[in-house]
Amino acid sequence: MLLKAIIMIKYILTFIITMVILLAGLWFYLPKDNPLLGEWISTDDIYGKPARLVFTEFGMFKDGSHVPADFDISRQKVTVTTNIATTEYLLVSENMIKQRVPRQTWRFFLRADVFEEMRESVTKPGISRYD
Repeated sequence: MLLKAIIMIKYILTFIITMVILLAGLWFYLPKDNPLLGEWISTDDIYGKPARLVFTEFGMFKDGSHVPADFDISRQKVTVTTNIATTEYLLVSENMIKQRVPRQTWRFFLRADVFEEMRESVTKPGISRYD
């Protein structure tokens, strides 16, 4: 009787360990949330105005049209591959990314809502030395 109980416990433990390993593997391979989704505006002017990037679940808007893209998401880097090029974006913070630009260093982008808030705070006449 004791032998049957020990064998049954071994089977139950083996089943539980197998399930934990399968769930851990499934969790590892599940798609990750894309941190690039949304609208981004460059912090520097390109040809006299800031560049605008808009990422969707299936690609990005470029030159007024939607371009399909694949996103390879790792911890702090997202690689965007389109039919034209592959571009790397590093996540600086939740609201800032930097784009690797060939033959240059980096181009920084802020989320559009954060960019607009910063622009409004700069243009507000809050402090005056004559008050």
